[in-house]
Amino acid sequence: MNIGGYTKKAPGKFLAFLAALSLCCTMFWGGSAAVLCYAGNTESRMEETGAQAEKEEGAEEAGGQTEAEEKEKTEGSEDRIQPVWEGDRIYCTAFGDSIAKGYGGKGQEDLKSYTQLIADSMSEETGLPAECEKFAKNGLDSSRLNSEILTMEEALASLDRADMITLTIGANDLMQEFKKAAQEVLGTDRKFASVYDAFDAMQEGVENNPLLIVRILDVLNNWDYGIFEEQWKAAMETITEHRKDTAQLIVTNIYNPVSRFELPGAMNGIVEDIICNMNQIMYEYAEEYDYRVVDLFGSEICDHTQEDGLHPDQEGQKLIADLAAEKIDTGRFKGEPEKEMKEEPRPEKVKPRKYSLWTVLGPLPWIALAVFVCVTAVVLFWVIKKRNINLYRKRNKNKVKND
Repeated sequence: MNIGGYTKKAPGKFLAFLAALSLCCTMFWGGSAAVLCYAGNTESRMEETGAQAEKEEGAEEAGGQTEAEEKEKTEGSEDRIQPVWEGDRIYCTAFGDSIAKGYGGKGQEDLKSYTQLIADSMSEETGLPAECEKFAKNGLDSSRLNSEILTMEEALASLDRADMITLTIGANDLMQEFKKAAQEVLGTDRKFASVYDAFDAMQEGVENNPLLIVRILDVLNNWDYGIFEEQWKAAMETITEHRKDTAQLIVTNIYNPVSRFELPGAMNGIVEDIICNMNQIMYEYAEEYDYRVVDLFGSEICDHTQEDGLHPDQEGQKLIADLAAEKIDTGRFKGEPEKEMKEEPRPEKVKPRKYSLWTVLGPLPWIALAVFVCVTAVVLFWVIKKRNINLYRKRNKNKVKND
């Protein structure tokens, strides 16, 4: 279109030209800025860019495996992270029977319990003061632990702040069962003062009637462990409800307190079976309630008892403390990594044994009976034979006289 000798261009083409010019300027100034930024370090930038490219290429060739491994390691480390303990004093709470209390008989009046020995040892190792509270009674069984101890406000308050918890229970459950068995077998309502009285009564009954031992074994062999298991779980539930996340729980299993007694018949084997099954219950719930079992059954604790043959002496208490120390992570109080605990084989449940008169009384009585029968038969045979010979001689004499 010509106007006054000048050619007027279309407005659309003019605007397109301005937009293109603006874009070129922007790209030029942006590129110049980038060049100026790395002008003094072009080679370093190229090396860094190449290294990054090689790293990305290696990650791509690994198919993302590196990222997955790092994620797995991160998750594993999170699983191993333990709750952080914060405090300036270690609180220990002990529950249990006379063993946990530190019963001392004649000559052992100043005996120090294994629970106190543990507290002293942790204090010495960590450099922190340790305080031990004991809620233990002589003769305490699992039922009374739940009804009398774990219902006390003072005991629960101590449990709430405890950093270390110990529990020793079960031996008196075993003793009570012996007393009940003796009453049932002997048919008496006599209240036995101790397990010794029950053993003496059963021994006397067996001496008067040897076949009574079969009845005793039958009663003990069919003991229902359901009651003990129920009480054990109830105690664990209460402790878990009040236990801190950072608190450690140690339980001791049952050793054989009558291993050196000369029990009638095969009672020693029955006692050992009962203890093994009670200990098996403790191991069974260890993972569920997060506690560690100190094995006293397989230890030499029976070599370190007091005059009664049941309660540990001072050496025995120290032995328990030493065994428990292997299960305690004192590094937790010093901010150290979690201690790796050695896995121990867990006992299997023992099935009831089958007994007969031969297994109970042993072969000697039967051998003696066989010898007696044989001797009696020989004597009778000799007597009969001699009598027949005398009759034969007498008949011959009479015959001679008649002839």
